[in-house]
Amino acid sequence: MRISRLFDRAATFVVTEGSELSSIGESLSARQRALLVGALNFHALDNPGKSLRVFVYVAGRGYGSSLTDVATRSKPEHHPTWIGELEVKSTAHGEVHQHFRLKRKQFEPEPDTGERHIVLDADPSSDEDAAALRHGLYWRMRMAAERRYPFAYDRLRQRLIRGREASLYTARIPRSAHNPDVSSLAEPKEKAPAVLFGLHWLDLGGAERWAFRTIQLANDHGLVPIVITDVASPHPWITGPELTDAVVIPLTHPIGQPEYSEPLLDAIVRNWDVRGVYVHHCRWLYDRLPWLRRRIPGTPVVDSQHILEYNGGGYPALGVLLDESIDTHHVISPQLEEWLRDVQGVPAEKIVLAPLVGLTLDSPRARTAQPRVSTDSFNVGFIGRFAHQKRPYLFLKLVEELRQRLGTRVRAVIQGGGALEPFVQREIERHNLRDVVILRGERAPVEETLRMTDMLVISSQNEGIALTALEAIAAGVPVLSADVGSQGTIIPADALVPRDPDEFVRSATDLVSRAANDEKFRIGLWAREAELADGFSELESAESWVERKFTEWSK
Repeated sequence: MRISRLFDRAATFVVTEGSELSSIGESLSARQRALLVGALNFHALDNPGKSLRVFVYVAGRGYGSSLTDVATRSKPEHHPTWIGELEVKSTAHGEVHQHFRLKRKQFEPEPDTGERHIVLDADPSSDEDAAALRHGLYWRMRMAAERRYPFAYDRLRQRLIRGREASLYTARIPRSAHNPDVSSLAEPKEKAPAVLFGLHWLDLGGAERWAFRTIQLANDHGLVPIVITDVASPHPWITGPELTDAVVIPLTHPIGQPEYSEPLLDAIVRNWDVRGVYVHHCRWLYDRLPWLRRRIPGTPVVDSQHILEYNGGGYPALGVLLDESIDTHHVISPQLEEWLRDVQGVPAEKIVLAPLVGLTLDSPRARTAQPRVSTDSFNVGFIGRFAHQKRPYLFLKLVEELRQRLGTRVRAVIQGGGALEPFVQREIERHNLRDVVILRGERAPVEETLRMTDMLVISSQNEGIALTALEAIAAGVPVLSADVGSQGTIIPADALVPRDPDEFVRSATDLVSRAANDEKFRIGLWAREAELADGFSELESAESWVERKFTEWSK
Protein backbone atom coordinates (compact mmCIF):
# COMPACT_ATOMS: atom_id res chain seq x y z
CA MET A 1 0.00 0.00 0.00
CA ARG A 2 1.23 3.47 -0.85
CA ILE A 3 1.41 5.92 2.06
CA SER A 4 1.47 9.56 0.99
CA ARG A 5 1.63 12.78 3.03
CA LEU A 6 -0.92 15.53 3.51
CA PHE A 7 -0.32 18.46 5.87
CA ASP A 8 2.74 16.52 7.12
CA ARG A 9 0.59 13.56 8.23
CA ALA A 10 0.52 9.98 6.96
CA ALA A 11 -2.29 9.51 4.43
CA THR A 12 -3.87 6.41 2.85
CA PHE A 13 -4.96 8.42 -0.19
CA VAL A 14 -3.72 10.93 -2.71
CA VAL A 15 -5.31 14.27 -3.54
CA THR A 16 -6.33 14.76 -7.16
CA GLU A 17 -5.03 17.80 -9.04
CA GLY A 18 -7.42 20.73 -9.13
CA SER A 19 -8.56 20.31 -5.53
CA GLU A 20 -8.81 23.39 -3.32
CA LEU A 21 -6.04 22.07 -1.08
CA SER A 22 -4.15 25.31 -0.50
CA SER A 23 -7.19 27.36 0.52
CA ILE A 24 -8.48 24.55 2.74
CA GLY A 25 -5.13 24.29 4.52
CA GLU A 26 -4.97 28.04 5.08
CA SER A 27 -8.50 28.09 6.52
CA LEU A 28 -7.86 25.39 9.13
CA SER A 29 -5.71 25.17 12.25
CA ALA A 30 -3.02 22.49 12.56
CA ARG A 31 -5.41 20.48 14.77
CA GLN A 32 -8.21 20.69 12.23
CA ARG A 33 -5.89 19.74 9.36
CA ALA A 34 -4.75 16.65 11.28
CA LEU A 35 -8.38 15.72 12.00
CA LEU A 36 -9.21 16.09 8.31
CA VAL A 37 -6.39 13.74 7.32
CA GLY A 38 -7.58 11.27 9.97
CA ALA A 39 -11.14 11.38 8.63
CA LEU A 40 -9.93 10.89 5.06
CA ASN A 41 -7.80 7.94 6.20
CA PHE A 42 -10.97 6.26 7.37
CA HIS A 43 -12.89 6.91 4.16
CA ALA A 44 -9.96 5.79 2.01
CA LEU A 45 -9.70 2.49 3.91
CA ASP A 46 -13.48 2.14 3.92
CA ASN A 47 -13.55 2.56 0.13
CA PRO A 48 -10.37 0.86 -1.15
CA GLY A 49 -9.23 2.02 -4.56
CA LYS A 50 -12.14 4.44 -5.04
CA SER A 51 -12.19 8.17 -5.72
CA LEU A 52 -14.31 10.34 -3.44
CA ARG A 53 -15.45 13.93 -3.69
CA VAL A 54 -14.98 15.48 -0.26
CA PHE A 55 -16.66 18.63 1.05
CA VAL A 56 -15.03 20.23 4.10
CA TYR A 57 -16.85 22.35 6.71
CA VAL A 58 -16.26 23.76 10.19
CA ALA A 59 -19.09 23.37 12.69
CA GLY A 60 -20.60 26.24 14.63
CA ARG A 61 -19.96 26.62 18.36
CA GLY A 62 -21.52 23.81 20.37
CA TYR A 63 -21.45 21.30 17.50
CA GLY A 64 -18.93 18.49 17.29
CA SER A 65 -17.09 16.87 14.41
CA SER A 66 -18.63 14.50 11.90
CA LEU A 67 -15.61 12.60 10.61
CA THR A 68 -16.52 8.96 9.96
CA ASP A 69 -20.17 8.50 10.90
CA VAL A 70 -23.04 7.85 8.48
CA ALA A 71 -23.86 11.58 8.44
CA THR A 72 -20.75 12.15 6.31
CA ARG A 73 -22.55 10.51 3.38
CA SER A 74 -25.06 13.38 3.07
CA LYS A 75 -25.07 17.16 3.38
CA PRO A 76 -24.93 18.41 6.99
CA GLU A 77 -28.17 19.69 8.46
CA HIS A 78 -26.95 22.32 10.92
CA HIS A 79 -25.40 24.64 8.29
CA PRO A 80 -21.70 24.60 9.19
CA THR A 81 -19.24 26.99 7.55
CA TRP A 82 -18.14 25.88 4.09
CA ILE A 83 -14.35 25.60 3.72
CA GLY A 84 -13.77 23.95 0.34
CA GLU A 85 -13.79 20.69 -1.56
CA LEU A 86 -11.25 18.24 -2.87
CA GLU A 87 -11.11 14.92 -4.63
CA VAL A 88 -9.12 12.06 -3.14
CA LYS A 89 -8.29 8.60 -4.40
CA SER A 90 -7.78 5.76 -1.96
CA THR A 91 -4.44 3.98 -2.26
CA ALA A 92 -5.71 1.03 -0.22
CA HIS A 93 -6.18 -2.42 -1.70
CA GLY A 94 -9.29 -4.44 -1.05
CA GLU A 95 -12.87 -5.14 -1.98
CA VAL A 96 -15.59 -2.53 -2.26
CA HIS A 97 -18.36 -3.24 0.24
CA GLN A 98 -22.00 -2.32 0.68
CA HIS A 99 -22.82 0.72 2.84
CA PHE A 100 -25.70 0.59 5.30
CA ARG A 101 -27.81 2.94 7.39
CA LEU A 102 -29.80 1.98 10.47
CA LYS A 103 -33.51 2.57 9.86
CA ARG A 104 -36.34 1.35 12.07
CA LYS A 105 -33.84 -0.73 14.08
CA GLN A 106 -32.66 -2.53 10.95
CA PHE A 107 -29.65 -2.03 8.72
CA GLU A 108 -30.73 -1.18 5.21
CA PRO A 109 -28.40 -0.95 2.18
CA GLU A 110 -27.68 2.57 1.03
CA PRO A 111 -26.42 3.56 -2.42
CA ASP A 112 -23.08 5.34 -2.35
CA THR A 113 -23.01 8.75 -4.06
CA GLY A 114 -19.20 8.92 -3.92
CA GLU A 115 -19.46 12.11 -1.86
CA ARG A 116 -18.33 12.68 1.73
CA HIS A 117 -19.11 15.70 3.89
CA ILE A 118 -16.49 16.16 6.63
CA VAL A 119 -17.45 18.53 9.44
CA LEU A 120 -14.63 19.63 11.75
CA ASP A 121 -15.33 21.13 15.15
CA ALA A 122 -14.32 24.75 15.69
CA ASP A 123 -11.18 25.28 17.75
CA PRO A 124 -12.43 25.38 21.37
CA SER A 125 -12.24 28.83 22.90
CA SER A 126 -12.23 27.26 26.38
CA ASP A 127 -12.08 23.90 28.08
CA GLU A 128 -15.81 24.23 28.74
CA ASP A 129 -16.31 24.24 24.95
CA ALA A 130 -14.15 21.12 24.72
CA ALA A 131 -16.14 19.38 27.46
CA ALA A 132 -19.40 20.15 25.67
CA LEU A 133 -18.07 18.35 22.58
CA ARG A 134 -17.05 15.30 24.60
CA HIS A 135 -20.14 14.84 26.75
CA GLY A 136 -23.87 14.63 26.22
CA LEU A 137 -26.55 16.56 28.11
CA TYR A 138 -26.70 14.09 31.05
CA TRP A 139 -22.97 14.34 31.74
CA ARG A 140 -22.93 18.09 31.31
CA MET A 141 -25.71 18.36 33.91
CA ARG A 142 -23.76 16.13 36.28
CA MET A 143 -20.62 18.22 35.84
CA ALA A 144 -22.61 21.41 36.40
CA ALA A 145 -23.94 20.01 39.69
CA GLU A 146 -20.45 19.03 40.77
CA ARG A 147 -19.09 22.48 40.02
CA ARG A 148 -21.85 24.26 41.92
CA TYR A 149 -21.91 21.95 44.96
CA PRO A 150 -18.54 20.12 44.90
CA PHE A 151 -18.47 18.87 48.49
CA ALA A 152 -22.10 17.79 48.64
CA TYR A 153 -21.70 16.05 45.30
CA ASP A 154 -18.52 14.32 46.48
CA ARG A 155 -20.10 13.12 49.72
CA LEU A 156 -22.96 11.53 47.75
CA ARG A 157 -20.48 9.99 45.32
CA GLN A 158 -18.46 8.40 48.14
CA ARG A 159 -21.61 6.72 49.52
CA LEU A 160 -22.35 5.24 46.11
CA ILE A 161 -18.74 4.22 45.56
CA ARG A 162 -18.53 2.23 48.80
CA GLY A 163 -21.28 -0.13 47.66
CA ARG A 164 -19.92 -0.48 44.15
CA GLU A 165 -16.38 -1.03 45.39
CA ALA A 166 -17.46 -3.97 47.52
CA SER A 167 -19.19 -5.66 44.57
CA LEU A 168 -16.02 -5.43 42.46
CA TYR A 169 -14.32 -7.86 44.84
CA THR A 170 -17.16 -10.35 45.09
CA ALA A 171 -18.54 -10.78 41.55
CA ARG A 172 -16.67 -12.63 38.81
CA ILE A 173 -17.19 -11.24 35.31
CA PRO A 174 -18.32 -13.85 32.74
CA ARG A 175 -16.21 -14.29 29.62
CA SER A 176 -17.58 -13.18 26.26
CA ALA A 177 -19.15 -15.97 24.22
CA HIS A 178 -18.87 -14.09 20.90
CA ASN A 179 -17.39 -16.30 18.20
CA PRO A 180 -17.89 -14.47 14.90
CA ASP A 181 -17.88 -16.37 11.64
CA VAL A 182 -14.86 -14.78 9.96
CA SER A 183 -12.49 -16.22 7.39
CA SER A 184 -8.82 -16.05 8.33
CA LEU A 185 -6.33 -14.18 6.19
CA ALA A 186 -3.55 -15.90 4.29
CA GLU A 187 0.06 -15.16 5.24
CA PRO A 188 0.90 -11.54 4.30
CA LYS A 189 3.27 -10.84 1.44
CA GLU A 190 5.28 -7.66 0.86
CA LYS A 191 3.31 -5.54 3.30
CA ALA A 192 4.68 -3.05 5.83
CA PRO A 193 4.73 -4.39 9.40
CA ALA A 194 2.34 -2.51 11.69
CA VAL A 195 0.83 -2.35 15.17
CA LEU A 196 -2.86 -1.60 15.58
CA PHE A 197 -3.48 0.69 18.58
CA GLY A 198 -6.80 1.50 20.22
CA LEU A 199 -7.05 4.73 22.26
CA HIS A 200 -9.84 6.57 24.03
CA TRP A 201 -8.94 9.98 22.62
CA LEU A 202 -5.90 12.10 21.84
CA ASP A 203 -6.15 14.20 24.95
CA LEU A 204 -4.42 14.97 28.24
CA GLY A 205 -4.09 12.08 30.70
CA GLY A 206 -1.61 9.64 32.23
CA ALA A 207 -2.99 6.73 30.20
CA GLU A 208 -2.69 8.78 27.02
CA ARG A 209 0.89 9.76 27.84
CA TRP A 210 1.76 6.08 28.08
CA ALA A 211 -0.17 5.29 24.89
CA PHE A 212 1.76 7.96 23.02
CA ARG A 213 5.02 6.48 24.28
CA THR A 214 4.08 3.03 22.98
CA ILE A 215 3.19 4.57 19.61
CA GLN A 216 6.62 6.19 19.43
CA LEU A 217 8.30 2.92 20.42
CA ALA A 218 6.47 1.06 17.65
CA ASN A 219 7.65 3.63 15.14
CA ASP A 220 11.21 3.37 16.49
CA HIS A 221 11.10 -0.38 15.83
CA GLY A 222 10.06 0.05 12.20
CA LEU A 223 6.41 -0.79 12.86
CA VAL A 224 3.75 1.47 11.35
CA PRO A 225 1.46 2.70 14.16
CA ILE A 226 -2.21 2.55 13.12
CA VAL A 227 -4.04 4.57 15.78
CA ILE A 228 -7.82 4.33 16.20
CA THR A 229 -9.73 6.47 18.72
CA ASP A 230 -13.38 5.90 19.56
CA VAL A 231 -14.53 8.82 21.75
CA ALA A 232 -15.60 12.22 20.42
CA SER A 233 -13.12 14.89 21.41
CA PRO A 234 -11.34 17.94 20.04
CA HIS A 235 -8.24 15.69 20.17
CA PRO A 236 -5.81 18.49 21.16
CA TRP A 237 -2.83 16.09 21.06
CA ILE A 238 -3.46 14.97 17.48
CA THR A 239 -0.67 17.30 16.32
CA GLY A 240 1.88 15.59 18.59
CA PRO A 241 5.18 14.53 16.97
CA GLU A 242 4.54 10.90 17.99
CA LEU A 243 1.70 10.80 15.46
CA THR A 244 3.53 12.36 12.51
CA ASP A 245 4.23 8.98 10.89
CA ALA A 246 1.22 7.16 12.34
CA VAL A 247 -1.94 6.40 10.37
CA VAL A 248 -4.49 8.11 12.64
CA ILE A 249 -8.20 7.29 12.42
CA PRO A 250 -10.40 9.31 14.84
CA LEU A 251 -13.81 7.64 14.74
CA THR A 252 -17.13 9.40 15.16
CA HIS A 253 -20.25 7.27 15.52
CA PRO A 254 -22.41 5.62 14.35
CA ILE A 255 -20.42 4.23 11.45
CA GLY A 256 -23.40 2.19 10.26
CA GLN A 257 -22.10 -1.36 9.76
CA PRO A 258 -23.95 -4.49 10.91
CA GLU A 259 -22.32 -6.64 13.60
CA TYR A 260 -19.22 -8.49 12.43
CA SER A 261 -19.12 -6.55 9.17
CA GLU A 262 -15.80 -4.81 9.65
CA PRO A 263 -14.63 -3.17 6.41
CA LEU A 264 -12.23 -0.81 8.22
CA LEU A 265 -10.44 -3.60 10.05
CA ASP A 266 -10.57 -5.79 6.96
CA ALA A 267 -8.81 -3.05 4.97
CA ILE A 268 -6.19 -2.65 7.68
CA VAL A 269 -5.28 -6.36 7.78
CA ARG A 270 -5.29 -6.52 3.96
CA ASN A 271 -2.94 -3.56 3.57
CA TRP A 272 -0.54 -4.06 6.48
CA ASP A 273 1.22 -6.99 8.07
CA VAL A 274 -0.34 -6.47 11.51
CA ARG A 275 2.25 -7.86 13.92
CA GLY A 276 0.28 -7.04 17.06
CA VAL A 277 -2.74 -5.30 18.56
CA TYR A 278 -2.32 -2.98 21.55
CA VAL A 279 -5.53 -1.80 23.24
CA HIS A 280 -5.14 1.10 25.63
CA HIS A 281 -8.59 2.48 26.47
CA CYS A 282 -10.78 1.86 23.43
CA ARG A 283 -14.19 0.17 23.71
CA TRP A 284 -14.59 -0.02 19.92
CA LEU A 285 -11.44 -2.10 19.50
CA TYR A 286 -12.12 -4.23 22.59
CA ASP A 287 -15.48 -5.21 21.08
CA ARG A 288 -13.77 -6.31 17.87
CA LEU A 289 -11.02 -8.44 19.38
CA PRO A 290 -12.97 -11.70 18.73
CA TRP A 291 -13.29 -10.67 15.06
CA LEU A 292 -9.56 -9.91 14.84
CA ARG A 293 -8.71 -13.17 16.59
CA ARG A 294 -10.54 -15.10 13.87
CA ARG A 295 -9.34 -12.86 11.02
CA ILE A 296 -5.62 -12.90 11.85
CA PRO A 297 -5.15 -15.91 14.14
CA GLY A 298 -1.93 -16.03 16.08
CA THR A 299 -1.46 -12.25 16.10
CA PRO A 300 -0.60 -11.20 19.68
CA VAL A 301 -3.09 -8.97 21.50
CA VAL A 302 -2.14 -6.83 24.51
CA ASP A 303 -4.30 -4.56 26.62
CA SER A 304 -3.00 -1.93 29.03
CA GLN A 305 -4.79 -1.39 32.34
CA HIS A 306 -4.31 1.60 34.65
CA ILE A 307 -7.23 1.98 37.02
CA LEU A 308 -10.06 -0.13 38.42
CA GLU A 309 -13.18 1.99 38.03
CA TYR A 310 -15.71 1.78 40.85
CA ASN A 311 -18.64 1.75 38.45
CA GLY A 312 -18.43 -1.81 37.14
CA GLY A 313 -14.66 -2.05 36.81
CA GLY A 314 -14.21 0.10 33.69
CA TYR A 315 -11.67 -1.02 31.12
CA PRO A 316 -10.19 -3.78 33.32
CA ALA A 317 -13.67 -5.35 33.35
CA LEU A 318 -13.71 -5.23 29.54
CA GLY A 319 -10.32 -6.92 29.54
CA VAL A 320 -11.72 -9.74 31.69
CA LEU A 321 -14.86 -10.05 29.55
CA LEU A 322 -12.71 -10.47 26.44
CA ASP A 323 -9.88 -12.38 28.11
CA GLU A 324 -10.12 -15.26 25.62
CA SER A 325 -9.19 -12.84 22.81
CA ILE A 326 -6.26 -11.27 24.73
CA ASP A 327 -2.80 -12.76 25.17
CA THR A 328 -1.37 -10.35 27.74
CA HIS A 329 -2.88 -7.94 30.26
CA HIS A 330 -0.31 -5.23 31.06
CA VAL A 331 -1.08 -3.66 34.45
CA ILE A 332 0.73 -0.84 36.21
CA SER A 333 -0.17 -1.63 39.84
CA PRO A 334 -0.31 -4.63 42.20
CA GLN A 335 -3.98 -3.83 42.87
CA LEU A 336 -4.90 -4.63 39.27
CA GLU A 337 -2.66 -7.68 39.15
CA GLU A 338 -4.32 -9.12 42.26
CA TRP A 339 -7.83 -8.24 41.06
CA LEU A 340 -7.34 -9.90 37.68
CA ARG A 341 -5.68 -12.99 39.14
CA ASP A 342 -7.36 -13.55 42.51
CA VAL A 343 -10.83 -12.11 41.96
CA GLN A 344 -11.41 -12.64 38.25
CA GLY A 345 -9.40 -15.83 37.76
CA VAL A 346 -7.23 -14.60 34.90
CA PRO A 347 -4.22 -16.96 34.62
CA ALA A 348 -1.16 -15.41 36.26
CA GLU A 349 0.98 -16.09 33.18
CA LYS A 350 -1.25 -13.76 31.14
CA ILE A 351 -0.66 -10.80 33.49
CA VAL A 352 2.41 -8.55 33.33
CA LEU A 353 3.01 -6.02 36.11
CA ALA A 354 5.28 -3.36 34.61
CA PRO A 355 5.12 0.10 36.24
CA LEU A 356 5.32 3.44 34.47
CA VAL A 357 8.60 4.45 36.09
CA GLY A 358 10.83 6.99 34.37
CA LEU A 359 8.20 7.80 31.75
CA THR A 360 8.45 11.59 31.64
CA LEU A 361 11.40 12.71 33.77
CA ASP A 362 14.72 13.18 32.02
CA SER A 363 16.85 13.54 35.17
CA PRO A 364 18.04 10.52 37.18
CA ARG A 365 16.26 9.70 40.42
CA ALA A 366 17.24 12.03 43.27
CA ARG A 367 19.37 10.41 45.98
CA THR A 368 18.35 12.94 48.63
CA ALA A 369 15.21 14.93 49.34
CA GLN A 370 14.90 18.18 47.47
CA PRO A 371 15.62 21.14 49.80
CA ARG A 372 12.80 23.45 50.76
CA VAL A 373 12.10 25.97 48.00
CA SER A 374 12.22 28.81 50.54
CA THR A 375 12.54 29.13 54.28
CA ASP A 376 9.84 31.81 54.14
CA SER A 377 7.09 29.65 52.64
CA PHE A 378 5.90 26.06 52.29
CA ASN A 379 4.80 25.13 48.77
CA VAL A 380 2.21 22.42 48.23
CA GLY A 381 1.71 21.15 44.69
CA PHE A 382 -1.02 19.69 42.49
CA ILE A 383 -0.23 18.18 39.08
CA GLY A 384 -2.99 16.61 37.02
CA ARG A 385 -6.05 16.97 34.87
CA PHE A 386 -8.74 19.36 36.03
CA ALA A 387 -11.32 16.57 36.10
CA HIS A 388 -13.67 15.14 38.71
CA GLN A 389 -11.42 12.10 39.27
CA LYS A 390 -8.55 14.36 40.41
CA ARG A 391 -10.78 16.61 42.62
CA PRO A 392 -8.87 19.90 42.24
CA TYR A 393 -11.54 21.63 44.36
CA LEU A 394 -10.49 19.41 47.28
CA PHE A 395 -6.90 20.55 46.89
CA LEU A 396 -8.00 24.21 46.89
CA LYS A 397 -10.08 23.64 50.02
CA LEU A 398 -6.97 22.16 51.63
CA VAL A 399 -4.96 25.23 50.65
CA GLU A 400 -7.62 27.45 52.22
CA GLU A 401 -7.44 25.47 55.48
CA LEU A 402 -3.64 25.60 55.44
CA ARG A 403 -3.81 29.35 54.91
CA GLN A 404 -5.91 29.71 58.05
CA ARG A 405 -3.58 27.49 60.08
CA LEU A 406 -0.14 28.53 58.78
CA GLY A 407 -0.86 32.04 57.58
CA THR A 408 1.06 33.66 54.78
CA ARG A 409 3.74 30.96 54.73
CA VAL A 410 1.56 28.76 52.48
CA ARG A 411 1.94 28.75 48.69
CA ALA A 412 0.34 26.43 46.14
CA VAL A 413 1.65 25.42 42.72
CA ILE A 414 -1.02 23.97 40.41
CA GLN A 415 -0.25 22.49 37.00
CA GLY A 416 -2.97 21.12 34.77
CA GLY A 417 -5.81 21.77 32.40
CA GLY A 418 -9.08 20.25 31.34
CA ALA A 419 -12.83 20.54 31.56
CA LEU A 420 -12.83 21.98 35.10
CA GLU A 421 -10.33 24.77 34.39
CA PRO A 422 -12.89 27.63 34.53
CA PHE A 423 -14.25 26.07 37.72
CA VAL A 424 -10.73 25.96 39.22
CA GLN A 425 -10.30 29.64 38.41
CA ARG A 426 -13.60 30.45 40.12
CA GLU A 427 -12.67 28.37 43.19
CA ILE A 428 -9.38 30.24 43.50
CA GLU A 429 -11.33 33.51 43.57
CA ARG A 430 -14.01 32.13 45.92
CA HIS A 431 -11.39 30.99 48.45
CA ASN A 432 -9.50 34.28 48.06
CA LEU A 433 -6.34 32.46 46.98
CA ARG A 434 -5.25 34.58 44.03
CA ASP A 435 -2.11 35.73 45.86
CA VAL A 436 -1.37 32.18 47.09
CA VAL A 437 -1.68 30.06 43.93
CA ILE A 438 0.74 29.81 41.03
CA LEU A 439 -1.05 28.33 37.99
CA ARG A 440 0.96 26.50 35.34
CA GLY A 441 -0.29 25.17 32.00
CA GLU A 442 -0.70 21.48 31.33
CA ARG A 443 2.23 21.45 28.88
CA ALA A 444 4.67 23.04 31.33
CA PRO A 445 7.65 20.79 32.22
CA VAL A 446 6.72 18.58 35.17
CA GLU A 447 10.28 18.64 36.51
CA GLU A 448 10.16 22.43 36.67
CA THR A 449 6.88 22.35 38.61
CA LEU A 450 8.32 19.84 41.06
CA ARG A 451 11.34 22.08 41.67
CA MET A 452 8.82 24.69 42.88
CA THR A 453 7.16 22.23 45.28
CA ASP A 454 7.92 21.12 48.86
CA MET A 455 5.20 18.47 49.01
CA LEU A 456 2.94 17.04 46.30
CA VAL A 457 -0.70 16.39 47.15
CA ILE A 458 -2.78 13.79 45.29
CA SER A 459 -6.44 14.41 46.05
CA SER A 460 -7.89 11.94 43.53
CA GLN A 461 -10.97 9.88 44.27
CA ASN A 462 -9.38 6.97 42.37
CA GLU A 463 -5.96 6.04 40.98
CA GLY A 464 -3.96 2.98 40.03
CA ILE A 465 -0.53 4.20 40.98
CA ALA A 466 -0.41 7.89 40.15
CA LEU A 467 2.32 8.69 37.65
CA THR A 468 2.75 12.08 39.32
CA ALA A 469 3.55 10.35 42.63
CA LEU A 470 6.38 8.38 41.00
CA GLU A 471 7.62 11.54 39.30
CA ALA A 472 7.61 13.53 42.55
CA ILE A 473 9.47 10.89 44.54
CA ALA A 474 12.03 10.56 41.74
CA ALA A 475 12.56 14.34 41.94
CA GLY A 476 13.08 14.30 45.73
CA VAL A 477 9.63 15.64 46.64
CA PRO A 478 7.54 13.83 49.30
CA VAL A 479 3.93 12.92 48.49
CA LEU A 480 0.68 13.03 50.44
CA SER A 481 -2.11 11.02 48.83
CA ALA A 482 -5.70 9.98 49.24
CA ASP A 483 -5.78 6.30 50.21
CA VAL A 484 -7.10 5.01 46.90
CA GLY A 485 -6.21 2.33 44.37
CA SER A 486 -2.68 1.02 44.80
CA GLN A 487 -1.17 4.22 46.17
CA GLY A 488 -0.08 2.31 49.29
CA THR A 489 2.48 0.53 47.12
CA ILE A 490 4.70 3.63 47.15
CA ILE A 491 3.19 5.85 49.90
CA PRO A 492 3.58 4.85 53.59
CA ALA A 493 0.46 4.56 55.72
CA ASP A 494 1.02 7.81 57.65
CA ALA A 495 1.07 9.78 54.36
CA LEU A 496 -2.20 8.24 53.14
CA VAL A 497 -5.36 10.11 54.15
CA PRO A 498 -9.02 9.05 53.83
CA ARG A 499 -10.83 9.43 50.52
CA ASP A 500 -13.91 11.03 52.12
CA PRO A 501 -13.73 14.77 51.27
CA ASP A 502 -14.18 16.13 54.82
CA GLU A 503 -11.79 13.62 56.37
CA PHE A 504 -9.30 14.20 53.55
CA VAL A 505 -9.15 17.94 54.25
CA ARG A 506 -8.83 17.44 58.04
CA SER A 507 -6.12 14.79 57.86
CA ALA A 508 -4.21 16.42 55.00
CA THR A 509 -4.20 19.77 56.83
CA ASP A 510 -2.62 18.09 59.87
CA LEU A 511 -0.03 16.24 57.80
CA VAL A 512 1.05 19.20 55.65
CA SER A 513 1.21 21.45 58.72
CA ARG A 514 3.51 18.96 60.42
CA ALA A 515 5.77 18.79 57.35
CA ALA A 516 5.86 22.59 57.14
CA ASN A 517 6.96 22.86 60.77
CA ASP A 518 9.24 19.81 60.95
CA GLU A 519 11.81 19.52 58.17
CA LYS A 520 13.18 16.30 59.63
CA PHE A 521 9.73 14.71 59.25
CA ARG A 522 9.37 15.96 55.65
CA ILE A 523 12.77 14.56 54.65
CA GLY A 524 12.12 11.30 56.49
CA LEU A 525 8.78 10.89 54.74
CA TRP A 526 10.43 11.24 51.34
CA ALA A 527 13.15 8.73 52.34
CA ARG A 528 10.53 6.10 53.22
CA GLU A 529 8.65 6.78 49.97
CA ALA A 530 11.88 6.55 47.99
CA GLU A 531 12.59 3.16 49.57
CA LEU A 532 9.13 1.89 48.61
CA ALA A 533 9.43 3.34 45.10
CA ASP A 534 12.88 1.79 44.65
CA GLY A 535 11.48 -1.60 45.58
CA PHE A 536 8.63 -1.14 43.12
CA SER A 537 11.06 0.07 40.46
CA GLU A 538 13.00 -3.18 40.66
CA LEU A 539 10.23 -4.61 38.51
CA GLU A 540 10.82 -4.35 34.80
CA SER A 541 9.49 -0.99 33.63
CA ALA A 542 6.58 -0.74 31.21
CA GLU A 543 8.85 0.86 28.62
CA SER A 544 11.45 -1.92 28.89
CA TRP A 545 8.77 -4.59 28.60
CA VAL A 546 7.19 -2.97 25.53
CA GLU A 547 10.63 -2.51 23.97
CA ARG A 548 11.15 -6.28 24.22
CA LYS A 549 7.64 -6.96 22.92
CA PHE A 550 8.04 -4.70 19.87
CA THR A 551 11.46 -6.15 19.16
CA GLU A 552 9.76 -9.56 18.90
CA TRP A 553 6.97 -8.16 16.72
CA SER A 554 9.39 -6.42 14.36
CA LYS A 555 11.31 -9.61 13.45
